[in-house]
Amino acid sequence: MIHLLLLFAGGISCPVLNTATARGAIGEVQASVTHSEKNAGFTCRFAGAEAELTVEVSKLTAASEFAHFAESACEGGREVVPLTAIGNEAFACSLGAGGQIAEKVVSRVRNQAFVIQVSASDKAATVKSMRRKIMMLAEQVAGNLF
Repeated sequence: MIHLLLLFAGGISCPVLNTATARGAIGEVQASVTHSEKNAGFTCRFAGAEAELTVEVSKLTAASEFAHFAESACEGGREVVPLTAIGNEAFACSLGAGGQIAEKVVSRVRNQAFVIQVSASDKAATVKSMRRKIMMLAEQVAGNLF
């Protein structure tokens, strides 16, 4: 029933981040949500003209699974820094090359791991401004997962 109400209200929304917040971070967006049967998780994608924001949430069967998950999430990343007050075991990393800027935060809240990434081809975007945006968005996602 709720699924039908959301469908008629303008589409399925992301359970952890709303479209207005994504729009505030990267501009006008088209949103989509896909669900994964494999890990009882979901992926929210907010695509804009110059940037894209994705949020992936996965269930963990044990907290110890997070280390492997986190290692693969930022493989090849640079400027990896630990973060506080964004779930458990959170860190941020920079990715991207060839005019593409990508910032990612990986964290765990209880038995759920999440990865949030913002990527942009906008020449005016800086790594520092993207890092600030991704950290604020990650705080919201972590709060919604509690």
